[in-house]
Amino acid sequence: MRKKLLIVILISMFFIMVGCKPEETVKEEKWEDNSPIFTNEIGDMFGKEGSIGIIGPKTVTENGQKWMWHFWGTEDISNKEWEVKAFKQGEEEGINPITFKDEHLIPRGEEINGHARSAVLFTSSGLWKLKVYIDDKFFDEIIVDITQE
Repeated sequence: MRKKLLIVILISMFFIMVGCKPEETVKEEKWEDNSPIFTNEIGDMFGKEGSIGIIGPKTVTENGQKWMWHFWGTEDISNKEWEVKAFKQGEEEGINPITFKDEHLIPRGEEINGHARSAVLFTSSGLWKLKVYIDDKFFDEIIVDITQE
């Protein structure tokens, strides 16, 4: 009887430990702005050419800033939902920097698989890792040096 009780306790502890994995955190990584400005058929944008491109300034006012997001890739992402999680360098808790957005991605031109309008707001200036998820699946990430005014 004691062996069965011990086995039940051990199995319960295992499931508790697996279920209590910590929130997504970013620590001790090489942090540098990897979102240079590039030009394509739409115009100048910053981000990761061929993956994520953002039209808008990296300086964000206390009222927020408008950004137009563009996504490339091989998968059809049109009409899918998207979200962004932002992690500031040296901090463990992420934020949702999006205060307004088009809920679904719309294709744009021949090459851009999806684009959407948004407004963003960050809690402070510094390096921010922006992780993009499309239909709850990780798409890509960039690190942006944000100036919050």
